[in-house]
Amino acid sequence: MRHLFRIAVPLAASLAALGALPASAQYANEFTPAKLLKQGTTSRDIAGNGTVVVQVQVNPDGTHKAIKVIRSTNAGDNDAAMDIAQNSSYHPAHRGTTPIASFYDFTLKFNGKSVASSQEGGGSAGGAISPAAQQVAALIRARQYEQAKSKAESELLSSPGDDSLREMLGIAAYDSDDFTAAAAAFDKVPTIGKQFQPIAAQSFATAAVKVSQDNPTQAMGYAQKAIALDPSSAIARFGLGSAQLANGQNADALATLKAAQSAAAADPKVPTAFKVRIDSTLLQAYLANNDQQGAQQVAAQIKQLDPASTAGARAMGATLIKSGQAAAAAKDTATALKDYDQAAALGDPEVSVTANVLAAFAIAQGTKPDYKQMQVYAEKALALKADDPEANFAEGIALTGQWASGHDEGTKKKAADALAKADQEAKAAGNESLALQIETFVKQNLNAAGSGPPAGS
Repeated sequence: MRHLFRIAVPLAASLAALGALPASAQYANEFTPAKLLKQGTTSRDIAGNGTVVVQVQVNPDGTHKAIKVIRSTNAGDNDAAMDIAQNSSYHPAHRGTTPIASFYDFTLKFNGKSVASSQEGGGSAGGAISPAAQQVAALIRARQYEQAKSKAESELLSSPGDDSLREMLGIAAYDSDDFTAAAAAFDKVPTIGKQFQPIAAQSFATAAVKVSQDNPTQAMGYAQKAIALDPSSAIARFGLGSAQLANGQNADALATLKAAQSAAAADPKVPTAFKVRIDSTLLQAYLANNDQQGAQQVAAQIKQLDPASTAGARAMGATLIKSGQAAAAAKDTATALKDYDQAAALGDPEVSVTANVLAAFAIAQGTKPDYKQMQVYAEKALALKADDPEANFAEGIALTGQWASGHDEGTKKKAADALAKADQEAKAAGNESLALQIETFVKQNLNAAGSGPPAGS
């Protein structure tokens, strides 16, 4: 049997998708309380030493109202405290990246005839933010996040040492779901203000997960900053565990992700989707440590958390697929097919499509390809996803191989149809590289009848 040209299908994006969730989905319900941006002033009389706590309602758009004095050690300071609270500015509470209405308890300490700055405030500015940062904060309160980012970036060109401006850039990026940009902004602030630390920690942790595969070193740096800001949180530990896993620190990753799992289980505010995400990465850590029993236990826990979830199958499938690819690269087709078959049998549709497509191409790249067996795998993938361009390409190659042996015109037409469909689907998906491979294959193999053996044979 003649050997058709050996194709390397770009499945990197499909494989990456098996082990990833959008960062925004991971922390969709994480609560961040309202925070003070700038402490206001007052023209009211201050009676003397005392501490007053004022309840402030902070609306999603950043507008606010000082509601009442909750407690006070000097009633003579109450009017001044209410005035200061009303004249201050605030960052609204968030559920994930969505601003929500909430109450902020503003504690004011009076010393003689003056009031101390709040413990909260912008970084090294000691409680104050610059006029430029205040303008950015106003845009954030108006939910104009892209404008806020542009304004901050523009102002930083002339004021690169303005840490409060960088903090506002970080907040604007966080609110617009751009966690990587938020982490990059906070990363340049020497001392992050206390009220911004929860947002910065989430940004660092989320960015660590997001960049862990492409830049493990940067992921580790971000994760360590998240831990320094919020050492006990599930998010920070998850970020660190993901970075450790990406850096090959498998034993450390397993310990850290177990701690993240425990922290998430103990916090009723942590959404189930995030718990499943932690468990999925923990499962990968068990597999990386060659602990199949631990991996199976976590897979069962994922099913308990969410019976509809296929995250466990995806994590185990990704590991089997990686193993299969290594075997295929070593020309051990039998082992590669065994790994791909196990991955496909796990029950996750996306894993199954990827595994069957890779199995088909592993056969095509073997020494003596069995194109009928290749077609079986391609059709398994197509049964799950009929419009998959790589699966249709594999189908076309398998049929072309069979036609090359028998020159049956009906088989040739089926091959041409499958390859034309694959080409159209690749172009529709914007995958011009794959489309070019398909078109080259057609020219060199299907349209080269009678001019000699197929290319690569």
